Amino acid sequence: MNRGLYIGATSLLANQKKLDVLSNNLANINTSGYKRDISLTESFPEKLLIKINREPEVRNMSRRNIDPVENDQGIYTARTQDGYFVVETPTGKSYVKEIKFVVDEEGYLKTSYKNLDDENKTDHENYIIDVAGNRIQAGEDMQNLLQGVVYYPAPYVIGTMSGGVKFQKLFIDFTPGNIIDTGGKLDLALKDFGFFKIQGEEGDNLYTRGGSFALTGGYLTDLDGRRVLGQNGEIYLGQGNIDISSNGEVRVDDVYVDTLDIVNIDNTEHLRKRGDNLFYVVENGEIQELPYEGEVLQGHLETSNMNPLSGMVEMVNLLREFEASQKVIRMQDEMLEKAATEIGRV
Repeated sequence: MNRGLYIGATSLLANQKKLDVLSNNLANINTSGYKRDISLTESFPEKLLIKINREPEVRNMSRRNIDPVENDQGIYTARTQDGYFVVETPTGKSYVKEIKFVVDEEGYLKTSYKNLDDENKTDHENYIIDVAGNRIQAGEDMQNLLQGVVYYPAPYVIGTMSGGVKFQKLFIDFTPGNIIDTGGKLDLALKDFGFFKIQGEEGDNLYTRGGSFALTGGYLTDLDGRRVLGQNGEIYLGQGNIDISSNGEVRVDDVYVDTLDIVNIDNTEHLRKRGDNLFYVVENGEIQELPYEGEVLQGHLETSNMNPLSGMVEMVNLLREFEASQKVIRMQDEMLEKAATEIGRV
């Protein structure tokens, strides 16, 4: 298999998906409370390269100790010269010389990423494993622990190679957008981080930052008719002058009705988009709801947090990367054609 063709093709596929995500972000610039998606890509696992000729040979393996393990705010960095660290990925084992990892909540060594709050997150990340394939748990002496799990390959292994890049997952940017004055009685904006709770079609709880609401059958609903939840359940307003205070209390003609059920979510990595500017809790996910401590602004809406200028710049860069990958594939194809014709002529 021509690795150049494969790497170029995986780059095209990854860039195509990133372009689709970016196009969706740009299409929702005018959607109130919209949160942009960020594409995360990663390389395919590093696989061992093996000589075709596997005749017995001797290699001087010093099995030297790994370099001193560095710890920077809970992120460990380890390097080895003579062997490889082994990482368990959904597509197979990956062999690397240098690795960065954290200790997760269960005590396992795991790769991580940083969210926009500069916190280390390990959901859907990869475990470090030993030679037998067992996941490694942290110990008091990290240096000796890692030294004992380094994999030393057979003499005919000459290095590693990746098969290209792949689209890993979407990361939702929950950074607040700007707040604009609309004057609408049922237009609400959250000044701090938090979510309105909406009742789903099956009675489940949904979350949204979009505060463009309406009256449907006397109930406070979103624009698609889903009912907004208060602390006592669905909010029936009927007819009258609606006033919503900064702490979320809802009054009709100065008569208290209910208080909006607004929550702060500490672990937003368990939220997923389901369309219509709504979020749901991923299966087997556990949401940690905290009391909302910010203000509710009546007559205001939060804008999308997607910057159109930076989005267009990113689109241009993606198109250039796409063209570069096309050129790589074209060059590999020409080389194969030339090799086939000249070898055939000889």
